[in-house]
Amino acid sequence: MGLKYVEQIKSIVLTLLVVLSVSLTFTIWTYTPTYETIQHAPVLNISIAEQQRVDDVIKPYKMIASREDNMTGSMSPFDLERVVNVMKNWEISDLTLETNNLSAVELNELIHSPNRYTLFFPDDVPFPVYDIILPFSITNPPENGFDRLIVNWNRTENGELKIYFASSKSKTLYSAIAGNVDMNVLKQKIVSPTAEFAKFTEIERKGKSSLFVSAQDVESIRYTYYLKEIDTNRFREALFSDPNLIRQSPVGATNEEYSDGTSLMNVNLLERTLSFVNPSAETFVPAVPSKLVFDSLDFVNEHGGWTDEYRFASINPDNQQIDYQLYLLGYPVFSDETSTKITAFWGDPGIYRYWRPYYTLDLSLPFDTVISTLPSGEKASRVMKNVNELDFNNVDEITTGYYLTRDNDRRLLILEPSWFYLSNNQWSRISSDVLGGGKFGLE
Repeated sequence: MGLKYVEQIKSIVLTLLVVLSVSLTFTIWTYTPTYETIQHAPVLNISIAEQQRVDDVIKPYKMIASREDNMTGSMSPFDLERVVNVMKNWEISDLTLETNNLSAVELNELIHSPNRYTLFFPDDVPFPVYDIILPFSITNPPENGFDRLIVNWNRTENGELKIYFASSKSKTLYSAIAGNVDMNVLKQKIVSPTAEFAKFTEIERKGKSSLFVSAQDVESIRYTYYLKEIDTNRFREALFSDPNLIRQSPVGATNEEYSDGTSLMNVNLLERTLSFVNPSAETFVPAVPSKLVFDSLDFVNEHGGWTDEYRFASINPDNQQIDYQLYLLGYPVFSDETSTKITAFWGDPGIYRYWRPYYTLDLSLPFDTVISTLPSGEKASRVMKNVNELDFNNVDEITTGYYLTRDNDRRLLILEPSWFYLSNNQWSRISSDVLGGGKFGLE
């Protein structure tokens, strides 16, 4: 009887094994394990300060308005910003090269002719760069630049508003037509306010460009700020491609040096400045001016390096150099005790050299303010003419600014209002003793 059902039992067992095998196989194929959530390493934020746009760093530093009977001017950032904001709505067309041999006399005539105003820039601004601020109708503006933007606020016989772009350095002069100009806005926000500007005067020099300076004493304020330092580790993390490869080398009590075997960063603890160099990026090919501006702006933006107000100051495409000057309340800051500039030398590829301060002004809480008065620019010019050690004809500009000194014991930065002059691409201070009639001593 038992033998009778053996084959049936074996068939049933075999069927069960097959079903079980299929079930196990399906379970294995469809099994999804429960993993713990992987915690990704946080992205390191190396941005030190806010990023800047082109119009944040490319700005005029002075404005002159000329009428039949007087000349006025301003260096106030509020006045200059108002003017530029109005002009941003214009449409610039018919950009035409008038001459590439502009004489100093012709440039003076353009500026002091009546019914026009002039915006002064510290160095030639390439047209493709200013195209972002003041749009041109042409697709590819020339790489030439300008440091004087002159607007004739009276319409021509054809009803056009004519403007000029002049370069005192390259001797080029371009003319253009401004369209989409609301003449009422032009009069209310630009022309009429210039009547209330301070009186300015033209210091003429035979065969040389004129200097346009204040004819009145200048009320000013000496500021004292607390010294703030930016952790230099943040610059290390931003400038080196792999911070893990960085090694520190002892170089004395006042310097720190870091290297990854290719690039080098030196920190001057006394002056609170740093320099970075990547020798592999050195190039001897001249830069395209507009590309040098855009590349340097992007580079500093990448690590948020605009720690104070820095503005475009000078450009040298031949050696790929560009400088951004420290400003305070619309006026440049100079010093003999530390750097007040961001300097970049572009390379191939990327940055070749980079010099800058790592201090910053604590503008939120001035330690002290003292109201003072500077003599007029006219008087400063008169004093300089009588200095035997100085060739006044080689002076390219005279301006008010701040002279920065340090109080290391109290960790303070003192910014003294002063007159400065530019000669041979170098800014120098005219000491208060000189202006007061004392011994001449340029600092």
